[in-house]
Amino acid sequence: MILDKFLNLKGTCIQGYLHLENIGIVCRIESKNQKATCPRCGLESDKLHQNHRHLVKDLPISGQPVYLQVNRRQFKCDNCQKPLSEELDFVAKKRTYTKRLAANILEQLKEGDILNVSRINDVTEEEIQRMIEDIAEEITEPDLSELKRLGIDEIALVKGQKNYCAVLVNLDTGKLIAILEKRTQEELRETLTGWGKEVLEQIEEVSIDLWLPYKNLVKELMPSAEVVADRFHVMKQINQELDEQRRAEKRAVEAQKNKKQKAEKEAKLEVLKRSKYSLLKNEEDLTEPQKIKLEAIKEKFPNLKKMQELKEELRKIYETSKNPTEGLLSISEWLAKSSSVFTKSCQTIRNWFGEIISYFERRTTNGVVEGINNKLKLIKRRGYGFRNFRNFWVRSMLSWHLVC
Repeated sequence: MILDKFLNLKGTCIQGYLHLENIGIVCRIESKNQKATCPRCGLESDKLHQNHRHLVKDLPISGQPVYLQVNRRQFKCDNCQKPLSEELDFVAKKRTYTKRLAANILEQLKEGDILNVSRINDVTEEEIQRMIEDIAEEITEPDLSELKRLGIDEIALVKGQKNYCAVLVNLDTGKLIAILEKRTQEELRETLTGWGKEVLEQIEEVSIDLWLPYKNLVKELMPSAEVVADRFHVMKQINQELDEQRRAEKRAVEAQKNKKQKAEKEAKLEVLKRSKYSLLKNEEDLTEPQKIKLEAIKEKFPNLKKMQELKEELRKIYETSKNPTEGLLSISEWLAKSSSVFTKSCQTIRNWFGEIISYFERRTTNGVVEGINNKLKLIKRRGYGFRNFRNFWVRSMLSWHLVC
């Protein structure tokens, strides 16, 4: 039968089909196997006990919905004298959809959200949630045998509530290794020690943000690994301090009471209006209006001018220094010039000086981790936020460790 080829369900035969308007194609199918294996004693039985027919949804054919009326036969074991249901490769027990439909839907979920995917495929959100739970049991621990460079970062599960998850990434493969429910030293320790001594000893480099508990734990568990302070987090701190100064300048202008200087006050406030990204963006990425805004800021606010130029200078040091010696000398000179305006950031750089200079050895960054974090944020948005960590974990691991 031609429909057999379209369905492509090996080991089954179509006993009949109907094409129902506004419903789709309904195929009555049965396994060709005339025996079933007893799960208790392992012996085969061909003694039919009962027929159990139920409807399951399958992949569409030429845009037409397809339903399978499946006969999951029940046999009776001659040895145990107990009934047993036959195993069907294409549909799991107690499920109303085929395995391949579930796989297709899970693939769609990598780029979509549950609500829209359920509408497109005419399945319920509860069924999709069940598919996710089923596949969670198949997600295995990633292969760590070749792990050499590890990236550790964080992501907020719910924005604004400070409930951070730790994110662990293989920097060489760009694959997510693990997401930990809590960003604590204890939880990270449990995960890392669970990898075993052999894996920890083979790790050569660990890139982290500027959080001391990460550094201390890496030094303890992987004493031979090079700890690298991620350059993007260093620049993030620089930008935060620059933005704090921008806001301080705005508050100072707003606090001016001299009526004679009202025009000057309004002019300065106009310059500071929507000025954040003109100061914080990389200069080469500025739009023409942002460049004009930046020049106006520099003209009116000497402190912001100096800080913005020093910020750009540090960024260029990161991009152009060819080796650790050059990086060390350049950053040392930068610190001498910057201490008066970047007070907090300079102290942080001094505290992490060795780890910051380590970047120039192999130029390892958490850029891969940041890319993964952006993808995780997209998964969160598509899930309308995940207050349930397990759901977030499954959806995230699904994107990197499951080929449907």
